Amino acid sequence: MNKRWLWRRAAGGLLLAAALPLGAQTLFPIHLRTPRVEPIRGLDARIRGGKLHLTLNAFLKLVLANDTQIQLLRLDDDNARNAVLAAHSPFDPELQASFSSSRSVQPQISQTSGASTLSQLGQDTSLNYSQALPSGQEVQINFGSNRFSSNSSFATFNPSIGADVSFSFTQPLLRNRGGLQNFTGLLVARTQLVAVGDTTAWQIADQLVSAADQYWATVQARDAIEVQQEALNLARRSYQRDQRALRLGALAPGDIFTSQAQVAQDQTALLQAQSNYRQQLDLLRRLIGADLDPAAQAATIVLDDDPGATPPEAPLLTVDQAVAAALRRRPEMDALRRQALEDEFTLNAARDGLRPQLNLTGSYGSNGLAGDQVPIVTPLGTQIGGSATGFGSALGQVFGFGSPTYGFTLSLNLPLRNSGGEASLANALVAQTSAAYQERNERQAITQQVRLADTQLRMAVAVVKSATTAQKLAQENVAAEQQKYQLGSITVFELLQAQVQLSNARLTLLGAYTGYQEARIAYERAIWTLLDTLQLRVNP
Repeated sequence: MNKRWLWRRAAGGLLLAAALPLGAQTLFPIHLRTPRVEPIRGLDARIRGGKLHLTLNAFLKLVLANDTQIQLLRLDDDNARNAVLAAHSPFDPELQASFSSSRSVQPQISQTSGASTLSQLGQDTSLNYSQALPSGQEVQINFGSNRFSSNSSFATFNPSIGADVSFSFTQPLLRNRGGLQNFTGLLVARTQLVAVGDTTAWQIADQLVSAADQYWATVQARDAIEVQQEALNLARRSYQRDQRALRLGALAPGDIFTSQAQVAQDQTALLQAQSNYRQQLDLLRRLIGADLDPAAQAATIVLDDDPGATPPEAPLLTVDQAVAAALRRRPEMDALRRQALEDEFTLNAARDGLRPQLNLTGSYGSNGLAGDQVPIVTPLGTQIGGSATGFGSALGQVFGFGSPTYGFTLSLNLPLRNSGGEASLANALVAQTSAAYQERNERQAITQQVRLADTQLRMAVAVVKSATTAQKLAQENVAAEQQKYQLGSITVFELLQAQVQLSNARLTLLGAYTGYQEARIAYERAIWTLLDTLQLRVNP
């Protein structure tokens, strides 16, 4: 009874040892990094006296930290890391355990069975470990034990306890030599992780360019209110002069409506400018998450940048120098180079898949036997056997390797036709050619973007200079027209027309300055100096 208890305890221990790693892997996924929705950050530090002060650099830092679209783009990196984890699966070790028990009771027709009704009880326990190594080999370790009891009178051990252990090692000699088939997926996943990082970088840069454009559009909308207010003030002064002239009889009654209509038009334009500014601020709030933060919702946004504070400057690099720098720095090109490397991995694996499969397997094992040995009386009256040993004795024999079993197997699988492998190779060659075309297309696209950005930036500098001159002349023209109007040499309509031209010139200059800022951002994005210039990091 004590031996049976020990046997059951050993079998239960084997099953528990096999179950614990599986349970731990399920209950405690130590490889996983659970993503979470990040809270809105950085706004409180910039709120002073109920006002949220923003410069372009501070605004873009808040965009990087809080913009929902950018957070979604960063999740692509998590997916790529998960793909690397999944690519390790061919090398994951596997542990299997099993226990079986069967009872058999059968009437017998032969005396050699040892009983008229043969009753047998068999119990088997097995524990198997297997793993594929990154270098291509496969390792297996198998441990088994069994307990067998019978009412047969011919049984030598009853019950008998057996144990065995075996080791096998398989080395591919042709196909998958060096583990190429299993390791290719991991190489591709690791390369793809870096490529996704490059892709995410330029996608986030595009989001930053759009955010910067929104910032300057809001600045333009803010300053447009001041321009429209000045235009309204000029129109009101003209209307007040016309009212005084009308009271003195120096102005015909019908002429007062011209300046009065201009005041109404400028009031409408001012209201539209104020409404547009509020709309631009709402878009700005969303980009930095201020619409989700109660304190920031109530704060007044103050944009501290002046688009005309610094004089516009043309690019220092020539077009050819800028194109060369962009092709060297742009992450899109790095991503395509890594894509070409992935295609090379896949191509090598496809070529390897066309080789015959020749494997060499070596095995070594050991056996042990224990139990209650049935005593045998010889014709001379001598008793042989009758000893009783347990599971420990069987294990001692197994790991003493006194009863070894060893050998090797050389197996060859030679397909007469491998259509699937040929198709995989053909697809890999197509993918490689496609990658070359994609890289060429991206080079053309980057070259075109840099040339366009260079042209637009140089044009923006020229437009600012021209608009500055136009505003100065329009202002001088208004001063001259006012003197003429006071002398009575021109009509009120001509004076109002000069004032409208001045207002349009101011709006044009404002648009030229903000256009220059947007063109400068686009140029730095094209040659990939934007993040360094703004001292921003894509990765948090």
